[in-house]
Amino acid sequence: MTGLDDRLQRLSPEQRRLLRERLNSKRAVPAVDDDPSSATMPARLSLYFFPSADAISAPDYYELLLQAAEFGDRAGFHAAWMPERHFVDFGGSHPNPSVLAAAVAARTERIRINAGSVAAPLHHPVRIAEEWAVVDNVSRGRVGLSFASGWHPDDFVLAREDYADRKAVALRTIEQVRALWAGETVGFPSTAGHTAEVRTGPRPVQPRLPVWLTAAGNPETFEAAGTAGYGVMTALLGQTLAQVRENIRRYREAWRTAGHPGEGDAVVMAHAYVSDRPDLEEALRPALHGYLSSYRAQTGGSDADERLLLEAAFQDYLAGPSLLGSEAKARSVLAKLAEAGADEVGCLIDFGLPAADVLGGLPALARLLPAGSADASPTTEETITS
Repeated sequence: MTGLDDRLQRLSPEQRRLLRERLNSKRAVPAVDDDPSSATMPARLSLYFFPSADAISAPDYYELLLQAAEFGDRAGFHAAWMPERHFVDFGGSHPNPSVLAAAVAARTERIRINAGSVAAPLHHPVRIAEEWAVVDNVSRGRVGLSFASGWHPDDFVLAREDYADRKAVALRTIEQVRALWAGETVGFPSTAGHTAEVRTGPRPVQPRLPVWLTAAGNPETFEAAGTAGYGVMTALLGQTLAQVRENIRRYREAWRTAGHPGEGDAVVMAHAYVSDRPDLEEALRPALHGYLSSYRAQTGGSDADERLLLEAAFQDYLAGPSLLGSEAKARSVLAKLAEAGADEVGCLIDFGLPAADVLGGLPALARLLPAGSADASPTTEETITS
């Protein structure tokens, strides 16, 4: 959306008029590959949860999440990803991913349960290690964490350190959490005037914590993830496919330069609703307009032509690299994401459609799963080798 904001700001009044006319005219059906079934696909598909809090009541939303996770568990989706957001509608149903992760762990058996993401500077490393070790035990070893440096200055009312230092704090926190997870003793200052040497409990089931770094699109973040030997988790929201491809290339190059074995792990989130229903565009429009408007609000975006911008973004999503549309189109986009370097695609399903539509669309989405997904799903520890 940032690119669309910039693009709209540069348009002259005449260009805006022409854009309105184009959007009001008949749109062409997005082109797909002739035979996407023969193309290379990402190794893993997951369910990604990132709602707008005002789209559905909290009790109904949490039941939707749990039912979708149970379906994903049975169908063979690799993971269920849950974010952390505060004080905004965009993602606002997820103030603490570990709480929801524990609920998912209790109602599933095999699906991985991942934070996408933990805002590292907002938490003490000990609390992160302790809470997620509990979830790891409840799930019998299915936890993974993507860490982020934080988004809004307002979030830092919860923080221990300054907003300006958030990136360095995030990287330091990740290493402290990994050390605590591995059973090491780590020293932290206490308000009593001394340094306490702590070793957290309970001990997790997994001896090593699978870790990703969340990257919104900044190439430096991708490079930092590769250098540190973490996976990288990103999204098509705010990036073009070409930008994702280039950023993953930078990530792999940094990974190899640092001397880590293997190629790392890249997860890309994409909006997903696979359907051939004839009214698909009209069904998706209010949900995505609301979702994108919520996203713009939390980034401070505004414009006199708000509806024009939202419709332009909506049309870009329909025709572009999303899993919105027919199965053939979704397979084509998955092939393009695999070519761009995605090892896993997180299917964002809770972007404002009615709960019945979200759940009813999951079987069609499951038809995109790689063969054998319901029988075996590799853990991230097997993918990230450092």
